[in-house]
Amino acid sequence: MKQNAAQDYELNLADGVRVTASGDPASPVLKRFFEGYDRAFVLPDEREDLSGFETCLALNRTHRLAHGRTQCELVAVLETEGGDLLGGANFLATTIERAGAPPASVALNYIYVETAARGRGLLRQALSAVRRLAPAALDMASDAPPLALFIEQNDPLRLTSDEYAEDTRHSGLDQVDRLAIWARVGARVVDFPYVQPALSASQQADDGLIYAAIDYPGDAVDAGLLHDHLESFFNISVLKGRAEPPGGAAARQIAALAGRVAPAPLLDMAPALNWLRSGRPTTGFESFRDLAREARGG
Repeated sequence: MKQNAAQDYELNLADGVRVTASGDPASPVLKRFFEGYDRAFVLPDEREDLSGFETCLALNRTHRLAHGRTQCELVAVLETEGGDLLGGANFLATTIERAGAPPASVALNYIYVETAARGRGLLRQALSAVRRLAPAALDMASDAPPLALFIEQNDPLRLTSDEYAEDTRHSGLDQVDRLAIWARVGARVVDFPYVQPALSASQQADDGLIYAAIDYPGDAVDAGLLHDHLESFFNISVLKGRAEPPGGAAARQIAALAGRVAPAPLLDMAPALNWLRSGRPTTGFESFRDLAREARGG
């Protein structure tokens, strides 16, 4: 991996895929990332505008050691050797100091693969790149233990019919099929009542999301790790360093985790996906998380 003085990173993956990443809001990498991002995400409460990303990356200068942890937010693009855009990712990496827990976590804020580039295994390549870039951005040793990787996903049981149809039409992927793709790369539902705080003053908190861990070691997420991870994620990637109104979604979740001892179980997606595909009724289930908890028993 190559790194320059501006904290830009370059690495080469298989099949001629080149990855360029940056934590600098003035980097051309951000503009390149945003080209594909703007095509990939359409739901109003999940979208950032370009200035939102610029604000997040600018916090690398002021919030690197916030909360007593090391943090870094990056944007990355995957391209062919000829410069054709294949996909992109935006993520926040955070060091974690909890006994028995992974030494760092990643909030995979956004990830996309260009429509014309699908079917080539680029999702796995993008995840591999994130796992290599995050430790480097945190100044961790290259042989450090694997980090914890988390992602938000649309909840097909929480989306309105219009949201479901619009996002599916725009992305070309049905919501259930999309979850199945993530299940194949090791995603499991975190059994915690997650709500994304509002990304800006003009947007709303989003309770229509699943929070998932990808290839997390064990069958439950340490409550302390989840607390530290979400505290950094909410403060930097979501709230962008601004104060949240008292009693807001971020504060409520952080308080709940601060008082929690039991780990948050991880729920396999496959049984719930089979339930949905079979046409069995979902009446009585408020979320995919609730369905996954029920479906694992039968």
